[in-house]
Amino acid sequence: MRTDIARYNGIYGDSRAQISHDYLKSQLIVPRQRFTDWGLKPHLHENLFQLFFLEAGRAAFEATELVELRTPCLVIIPANTVHGFTFSPQVKGRTLTLSEALLDTILQATPGVLVEINALHILSEFNSEVSFADLSALEQQIHEEINSELPGKQLALNGYFKLLFVKIFRLLHHRRGQEESPNRALHYFREFQKAIERTAPFEKKISDFAQELKITPVHLNRICQAVKGKTAQQIVQAHTIRRAHNYLLYTSLSVAEIAYELQFVDPGYFTRFFRKQTGMAPGAYRAKAYRSDSAGKTGKAELSS
Repeated sequence: MRTDIARYNGIYGDSRAQISHDYLKSQLIVPRQRFTDWGLKPHLHENLFQLFFLEAGRAAFEATELVELRTPCLVIIPANTVHGFTFSPQVKGRTLTLSEALLDTILQATPGVLVEINALHILSEFNSEVSFADLSALEQQIHEEINSELPGKQLALNGYFKLLFVKIFRLLHHRRGQEESPNRALHYFREFQKAIERTAPFEKKISDFAQELKITPVHLNRICQAVKGKTAQQIVQAHTIRRAHNYLLYTSLSVAEIAYELQFVDPGYFTRFFRKQTGMAPGAYRAKAYRSDSAGKTGKAELSS
């Protein structure tokens, strides 16, 4: 049975790293000279923001569920996000990792860009204005600058990062396909997400969340539909299911213990809620995940990052 979700300060399994304000790493995803897939076990970084530039090869991404990736693609992973990967031996790409503090500093003058960038995204659709090659070239320039000792190094890095994030922001804006006040809507949405994090399931009504944000419930629902295609209530329920998923798959806590960790009034209520949302009881969901995991990992080697 799996243990608690691995939490790392640094990368590659380093839980004791001291992350400075200007922590920054650019690294190659090295293909494996073997016939079996390999991967990164599900884990999270409490204070690191990561970008995975996957140029070629097969890959799958695991967060709340396993998603097959279509390369080339860019995966954006904010801090405190459980994630894992499975790569084919032929995978080709790079990773860019920076501290949350550095990300905040780079984008402090453009909070709208920061809000949209600092969320989990998988980008595989590009266009004539922003191609994968454009983003990859900027990552390469950042990599070269990191490893140089040229005068004006920090200024150059700041410029490259701002251009990279603007291009990603434009891609996200294009994908969303809406014109009305995206920055303001995303600000409300992110604040709504933070409020959900602080609240026990069913402790507040949607009208309570809206009142805290100083907007109407109708406006909050409109924002959630625009950003995620779901109602505010569905966002709240999905958050609870994600947390339950992580406890069920990555800890050895019993279903009753998970119910109390999530602050449900009793295990029975948790079980009924979980079954209604997923179609399965928590115990059956966990058992199915373990069976799938055992079957999928046969003959595969994994790495912790």
